[in-house]
Amino acid sequence: MKRNKAILVLLISFLIFISACALILFRSSGCGPDKGFVTGVQTIISNGVEREYYLKFPENYDSITSYPLIFAFHGFTGDYTNFTEGYYDLQEVVGNEAILVYPNALEINGKTQWDIESESDLIFFDDLYSELETNLCFDKRKVFATGHSNGAVFTNTLGCRRGDVLRAIGPVSGIFLENYSDQACIGQVASITMHGDNDTTIPLNSALAGRDYWRAINSCGNEVSITGPWVDPSCIEYLDCDPEYTIKFCEYSGDHGWPDFGGEAVWDFFNNLPPAIPSSTPGTGEPPATFGFASIKIQYPVNFVGIPYLISLGLYPSGTSLPLSGSPDKMLTLQGFSAGEYIPGAVKEYNHIPIDLNGVEPGDYALITLVYVEGGDYPVPISEKDYIGLQEITVDSSIIDIETPFELEFIIY
Repeated sequence: MKRNKAILVLLISFLIFISACALILFRSSGCGPDKGFVTGVQTIISNGVEREYYLKFPENYDSITSYPLIFAFHGFTGDYTNFTEGYYDLQEVVGNEAILVYPNALEINGKTQWDIESESDLIFFDDLYSELETNLCFDKRKVFATGHSNGAVFTNTLGCRRGDVLRAIGPVSGIFLENYSDQACIGQVASITMHGDNDTTIPLNSALAGRDYWRAINSCGNEVSITGPWVDPSCIEYLDCDPEYTIKFCEYSGDHGWPDFGGEAVWDFFNNLPPAIPSSTPGTGEPPATFGFASIKIQYPVNFVGIPYLISLGLYPSGTSLPLSGSPDKMLTLQGFSAGEYIPGAVKEYNHIPIDLNGVEPGDYALITLVYVEGGDYPVPISEKDYIGLQEITVDSSIIDIETPFELEFIIY
């Protein structure tokens, strides 16, 4: 009996020792003597440019306690004050339970926005994470990212490209732009995606690609459970996902704004995930094969005003006519494609354009071509500045080939 008790004591001691080692192993290197960082605006040089971020510590922050770390990314034209002044309710909900980091985007075409076309903001994230890892005390198994609108787009990008750093993501009113067919995502994250059913800036159908990617790569089944009584309608959780990589989706009654339940839903999701060690190993599931190609022709008017720089394709219900009302049911080219050089009065061909067909059923549609003029604000076209063309088409395969040139006119709304 005494021998059994001694073995039990040794086993318990060993488990305590292992647990303590794990806690030490996964703490950031900044745990220890306080490095002097305080709540407030901070700056860092990244890629030769001074970048700004706001750091929010828990009250009575202890530099030897490893906290969760949450990156939160503002939307188009916003900045960190969207979080500090309460437009987003994340800070109020999290309170003193985690370290919050609100990076600021740079201006592109005169508007603050996250750069989804180059590596600059990914480099900024890497540099910022490195600085925080060196100077703050946090649990590297509990590093999260959330964002709204353009910030949600970047959050999805980080989930794909920095899944070896992040435990989970929470994009709100955004889209998934990563072409994982050309470059596989790195690592694996849990995800809660939220989107309003009356969002006319980024239509709900355009947001489903992100949900479906995370659901597929994490090997989730089709069955769902209803969660979150604070949501109308309730969130759904996909079952039988890879262990520790839960996927939730909330389609709520609302528009493009941050929902009232947003902070609570994101923090509840993050906080209830079991700790997991980020790695570069991707999920075991097969990502959805939703990409196709389009070839179109555009008749540029003789009196075309401005310089075209970007083109986007989208689908509306068959029978739609100009002028349009509302956003497309589906954006086919989520990042747009270059307009290139053009000749007024001439027809220009654009061939083999990658398009996203996720959620597009075979059938008849109105295909719109948006031509953005320099000085505009993609993805929202400017009335009487940018151009639009429309044709009726039938989608019956992954290839859309339009022989008749699109005739352009000013978009008016």
